[in-house]
Amino acid sequence: MKTDSLAIAKDETAHAELAAIAREAAGAAASYLAEVGRGPVEREYKANSHDIVTIHDRACEDRIREVLLERCPEASIVGEEGGTHEGSGPVTFYVDPIDGTSNFATGNPLFGISIGVAVKSSLVGGVVNAPALGREFWSDPSGAYLGDERLGPNPERDFADALVLTGFPGLRDLSDDRDFAERERRALLEKAGAIRNLGSAALELCFVAAGWADATTLTRINPWDIAAGFHLVEKAGGSIRTWTCSPESGADSELPPQECPAYVACASAKRYAELDSLLQSIHDSRSKRSLLHAGGHDE
Repeated sequence: MKTDSLAIAKDETAHAELAAIAREAAGAAASYLAEVGRGPVEREYKANSHDIVTIHDRACEDRIREVLLERCPEASIVGEEGGTHEGSGPVTFYVDPIDGTSNFATGNPLFGISIGVAVKSSLVGGVVNAPALGREFWSDPSGAYLGDERLGPNPERDFADALVLTGFPGLRDLSDDRDFAERERRALLEKAGAIRNLGSAALELCFVAAGWADATTLTRINPWDIAAGFHLVEKAGGSIRTWTCSPESGADSELPPQECPAYVACASAKRYAELDSLLQSIHDSRSKRSLLHAGGHDE
């Protein structure tokens, strides 16, 4: 099955075919991991000890790229490990071969292979294959699914009853303003029904799409972590709001959602002011700090 880029632009059948290609590629990586088996694996460090990679991340991405470029040779690929492959067509695949590498490296089953599909920057499909859990979350123009089960619509809950998945505050949040980050974390713990951190942004978005959690938020993330999950949440009837929280990235309105590194995703159309206002505060603070530094002033 190969795609013709000229037939893709607004064709939902073509979009469904692209989502099927993403599922095939994720399945190839899942099969590789099944052969590897579970258990602790050796790790390497990228930016720091909190940013790790294993030989299996790279091997999975190689298998994913092989399938994607065979089926859709004109596509671009934005990958965590292999960088960006610039294609000549309108399709972009966002690839995280193992989202939740720290979990994977210790034998923890909470990790997934995430592939989001965009046509001219608009998301049209995605897959998050969680092989150790035996679950495949996927979406195309027809909806969002867990295996053969249609996801959504999900119930609306008050924030006092909501389960929120988040790794906030992260290291940058603490570095920027520890007092603010710790104060806001405590406020979330006091106001939300429960706060949990799965260690995989892709799976957290899937849990929201499935209605297993009511919202998820992060203040710094990469597009390959969230592209598939964003489409899943929206096709399950949920809502996404994004911020750059990074002034050098440009205005939020100028970027497609998956290119914005901060977000709040909700399982239904109901928004939580507590989370949206938190992200807006962080965005405003970082913007102000950037302007002060650019002007040569101390805060």
